[in-house]
Amino acid sequence: MLLPFLLLITIGTVVYSLLEEWTLFESLYATIITITTVGYGDLSPQTQSGRIFAIFFTLVAIGLAGYTISSAAAILFESHQRNRAKKIYEKRMNEISQLSNHIIVCGGGIVGNRAAGEFKRRQFPFVIIEPDEAKLKKALLWMHESYVDKRLRHYQSLDEVDWTIEERLSIDELATDTGILYLQEDPTEEQQLRAAGIHRAYGVVAAMEDDRDNTTILLSARDMAQRLNNPKLRLVASARTETNMHTLYLAGADRVVSPYIMGGFTVATNMLDHDAAEFWDSMLFQQKQNMRFGDMHVRD
Repeated sequence: MLLPFLLLITIGTVVYSLLEEWTLFESLYATIITITTVGYGDLSPQTQSGRIFAIFFTLVAIGLAGYTISSAAAILFESHQRNRAKKIYEKRMNEISQLSNHIIVCGGGIVGNRAAGEFKRRQFPFVIIEPDEAKLKKALLWMHESYVDKRLRHYQSLDEVDWTIEERLSIDELATDTGILYLQEDPTEEQQLRAAGIHRAYGVVAAMEDDRDNTTILLSARDMAQRLNNPKLRLVASARTETNMHTLYLAGADRVVSPYIMGGFTVATNMLDHDAAEFWDSMLFQQKQNMRFGDMHVRD
């Protein structure tokens, strides 16, 4: 950043010396007061050539100064943002390292973010791994309480609501607001599953949009669970096609769910069994409802 200024000072000193026949010190002095725009006093260009040069030299100096200041401000701002992002990342990784008996949600698509939303609602600890920034942001949005309330109100009553306030938030801001832990990484890589604490986890949800990725995740997770002494790790996968359900079971899944089969069942239920459908919808779409199915262990 200093090099352009040094070059400008050198050019000004040499040209003033040639045009005005000043000493190098006088030329340097004239150059400095021209660049700083403090105004000429006892020393000013006397020749027409010197004055013409002074005009253009002043304009160039002002332009260069403005560019340098804006560049310096941009560098300082970027440095501040990098340091802030680094601190946020370190804080998030520290929180992930303290998780135990949690769920690792692989994939921030529709299935993954709805599953994560249910874990959040039940206050069960989890971490999301999603490499795509847009999908990750959408997943975090669907766990932002005010955003979800607005969207559901719009779907159910067609009210005009403004949810752009939440959509303008950054991923880190959304994560802070929702308290969600995430890794913007590829969950098919073993090191990312390890970073998410698979050796301490309760389970893994393989909910990527490509069943091949889910197969890779299941194979890695099952192998790592054995190697890292977590053999009870529960694996649940989402299958896009019925033909892949068997493959996902072979890859180590304890349970494979097809959103399309479940979706078809729900559509049929809404058509034929109105009361049952309303009960089902109340659990799925009413955020304030506390009704859920669950296991209850009763002693003999």
